[in-house]
Amino acid sequence: MGFTFRRVVTGHEDGKAVVRSDEVVGSEPRLPGYEARVAWCTGQFPADNDEEAFDDGVPGPPGSRVLFRVAEFDPAEPERLYMHRTETQDVAVVLSGRLDMVLDSGEVVEELRAGDVLVQRGTMHAWVPRGDEPVRILFVLIDALPVRSGGAVLREDLSVFGGLVSPMPRPGSA
Repeated sequence: MGFTFRRVVTGHEDGKAVVRSDEVVGSEPRLPGYEARVAWCTGQFPADNDEEAFDDGVPGPPGSRVLFRVAEFDPAEPERLYMHRTETQDVAVVLSGRLDMVLDSGEVVEELRAGDVLVQRGTMHAWVPRGDEPVRILFVLIDALPVRSGGAVLREDLSVFGGLVSPMPRPGSA
């Protein structure tokens, strides 16, 4: 597996727009059949575009982050449901390939394809790649309050990952 993408970050110098970084970055293995790389994560919300605040996308504390991640699922990996819930609102934009999203209710969103957009609002969900080609997705995660539903507070549940991954990076990491 493994993929790369070009990440360009702009800024300012003497009141003029400049390129602060222009680099090709590679994916990192996160789970069997899943690689990803954070393209950017804010250190605070609203984000600060002042040059003094330029932090190269270092995440801030929970409640202040917006994260952009490019991810790829390998359809050849044996199917395993990584059912999880995050305290985020996620926008998933399918860039290539096709996949399903499975919810803990048993409902399935089938055949998400290139150009499709899905908004995931703190639900218990899992991704299932379909077809023969890798599935590339741009995820935008926005910190959110825990869901309140049916008289219960539905907190983050990442137990299926066994501590191997966290959707939002910890402060001070990228």
